[in-house]
Parts: sequence; C-alpha cells; structure tokens
Amino acid sequence: MGKDLDQEVADFSTSINEDQQLYWFDIIGSLAHCKMLRKIEILNETEAVQIQKGLVQLLRDIEKNQIDLSIYEDIHSAIEMNLKQKIGKPAEKLHTARSRNDQIVLDERLYLREKIIHLIQEINGLQKGFLNLVQKYPDLVMPGYTHLQPAQPVLFAHHLMAYFFMLQRDAERLKDALTRFNQLPLGAGALAGTSIPIDRKYVAQLLAFPAVQVNSMDVVADRDYLLEILGALSIAFLHLSRFGEELVLWSSPGFQFIIIDDAFTTGSSIMPQKKNPDIAELIRGKAGEVIASWISLVITLKGLPLTYNRDLQQDKPPLLRAINECEKTFHIAARLINNIQPNPEKMEAALQKGFLTATDLCEYLVGKGVPFRKAHEVVGSIVREQASQDKSLHDLNYEELEKYIDCIDREVMVVLDEKQSINRKQSEGSTSPREVKKQIVIAQKLLDQWKAYYTCIEKEWQSKYELLLSGE
Repeated sequence: MGKDLDQEVADFSTSINEDQQLYWFDIIGSLAHCKMLRKIEILNETEAVQIQKGLVQLLRDIEKNQIDLSIYEDIHSAIEMNLKQKIGKPAEKLHTARSRNDQIVLDERLYLREKIIHLIQEINGLQKGFLNLVQKYPDLVMPGYTHLQPAQPVLFAHHLMAYFFMLQRDAERLKDALTRFNQLPLGAGALAGTSIPIDRKYVAQLLAFPAVQVNSMDVVADRDYLLEILGALSIAFLHLSRFGEELVLWSSPGFQFIIIDDAFTTGSSIMPQKKNPDIAELIRGKAGEVIASWISLVITLKGLPLTYNRDLQQDKPPLLRAINECEKTFHIAARLINNIQPNPEKMEAALQKGFLTATDLCEYLVGKGVPFRKAHEVVGSIVREQASQDKSLHDLNYEELEKYIDCIDREVMVVLDEKQSINRKQSEGSTSPREVKKQIVIAQKLLDQWKAYYTCIEKEWQSKYELLLSGE
C-alpha cells in the first residue's frame, strides 16, 4: 500500500516560488489548448465556454491577489485545481493531450517572447543615452588607450559609439534567439506525442507562433533556448561591466574625465570627502550574477539523458533571476549615462601626455616615402630621447625635427597637434568627425528599425491574446 508524499519531500520538490510568475502565460496557453480541444470535439461547446470563462475569471482573481498561488506544487496544478473549484467537472478535460512537460516549455516561451522584446527596448534606451551624449559633445577630443596606456587621440563621441554598436549586437543576439525558439512546443505530451488527433498548427496560429516544433522528445528534453538567451545576456553584461569600469576610472582623481551627478553616487560612512561611483560599480558587479545564471543552467543540463528529468525544474531560478537583474540594470544604466558630463579641461590636459601623435608622425613619414618600419624606428628614437628629458613631442621645433628626418616640411608641426590628429584620419569607421557623423546616422536608423520591429510584433501578439481572452 502506497504512502502519502512526505511533507518535507513535497516542500523540497515544489517549484511554485518561481513558476507562479508564469501564471498569465499558463492561462493564455490553456485558453488556446481549450479552443483546439473544442475544434477536434474533445470538448463540446458548453464545456469549452465554461472553461474559457473560468480561466478568464481565474486570471482576474489572481491579478487581484484573491488566490494564494504559493500553497500549490507548481503553476499548472494551481491553475487546474482552482479552475475545477470554479466550474467543476469540465475542468478535468482541459489536460487532455498535454503534459506538464510540454506545458512548462510553452509557458517559458510565451514569457520569454515578451521579456526579450522588453530587454531589447531597455537596451535601446541605453543606446539612446549614448547617442544623446554623443550629440551633446560631437567635437570633444580625448586620449584613446591600449593596455590602459595613452595611445592616440580619439573623439569622445567615437569612444561612446563603440558601446552603442556593442549593445546593437547584444540586441541582435536576443532577436536571433527569439527567432529560433519562437515555435510551438505544446503537443509533445510527456515525450512521445499523443494518439488524440490534436491540431498543433491551429494552436500555433492562436498563439502567434510561426511554426510548430518538429520533434516531441526535443521539445521536453532541451533548454538550449534558455542557454542561448542567458549567453546573450552574459555577453551584454560583459559590455556593461566594461562600461561601468570606465566610468569608475574616468571619475577617479587619476583621470577626472567625467563628473557623475550626485544623485548617482554615494558618500562614505566614515570619510566625509568621498563621492563613490557606486552605481557604476554595481553595474560592473552584477555581471557576475548573470554569467553565473548561464553557468548554473549549463551544469544542470550537462549529462541529462533524454527526455524529461526533474533536474529541468531548476531552469527557472537562474533564468528568472537573470531576466530580473537585466531589466533593472539596463534601465538604471540608461539613467546613469544621462547623468554624467565630461570634463573637457581634464581631457585636453591628458592629450599632452603620452606622445599621442607618434603614430601620426609615422604615417606622415610613410606619406613622404619612408617605409613604415623605418618610420617606426625613427619616431621611436625621438620619443625615447624626449621621454628621457621629461619632454613631449610639443617641445620639438621644426629645426630639431629636421635633425632626425630630412624629408619633412612645415606641415609636420600640424601633424603633432593632437586635436588635428582626428581630422587626418581617413579610413572608414575611424575617429574622424566625418566618420563619426556617419556612425550617428547609422545609429539613429538602427533605433528606428528596432522600434518598427517590436511595435509590429507586440501588436500581433496582443491581438491574438485579446481574441483568446474574449472567447471569440
């Protein structure tokens, strides 16, 4: 004779703390499934209407906090049991031809569709912040760095636009992930499909899925779509972390390139003079949380035999945690970028250090017919001699330069000017004002395209959901 499930075991195995966030999508999926069951005459018209009205009322009750979802094992049993309390026996037919195994995958995909669009919108908001700052300071010149050593002059706008295009790829990766997982999983059943003649394509149409997932075992066994999303978000947070690090550096006494608004900094509990870039540091630090979510799911999936294993219940904690962190962080990062201002005087002073136009001088000599390696050697010797005397290239006059190089003309003095350096750049994608203006035009077009994309897709989803909720 069997025993009742041990209470501690039941508590240990529940997933409701996480998946109760999916209640809306579980109900929408159930409405579509109900409509399909009516189409194939598993449900009669009366039963289908009762279930539809019961699910809609249940949705309203949950939204009004009239139902405590936390007492159930998972969101599926919570919806099913409460529906039965409302409408009685017809509720028992709703689970026909589906399993919790394919139902949870449906809930996750419906949830993620909306979250990905929202995350892209938040990324776009941050991109707009960069673009706004670029347009405020289009002509500001600063040192560019390699190895954190002064390298060459660049436009401040050019530096910021680098982050714009990193974020563009981050958004594209999320869109790509959506394209791959936006297929209907429902109908896979526990793993092998069903002998009941369900119409999966009809359900896909009702829920605005462009396709039906092909293999039923693949549906319930894999979570690669979650890995892809968490991987894309991990890359995005690496970009955010690097941006946060630069804000920390730029606002430090060693640089003083930017001033962060007081509303986005904090003081010290013991040192009254401190103005700490805490938000930038937290943006940098939260990358660990998102990357850890990806690693957590990777380890959960490693070595699982097909198909469903209870381990897969652990896909939701890292996913939901990462989505939550990303939404908050993208949003606060966009606010932060709108609350910093550069310090032109400090940037200009820094241009005088580090021999930033040494490469310009090399390229000038190349233009005079000197092989690059020879030019590199000559300029290197000039830099070493000036550095040994604690002097810069600016301390050289034309006559002194002639002692090193006999093919120069007076134009060489302009070549040594850091602010003129950016105007001499000719390659596509460079830091020249002309090229940066092109980048700004491209960036604005990209933002316009994103808005058109998610406006269209959200409208399609919303219209499908409204039809299901209305019972039409």
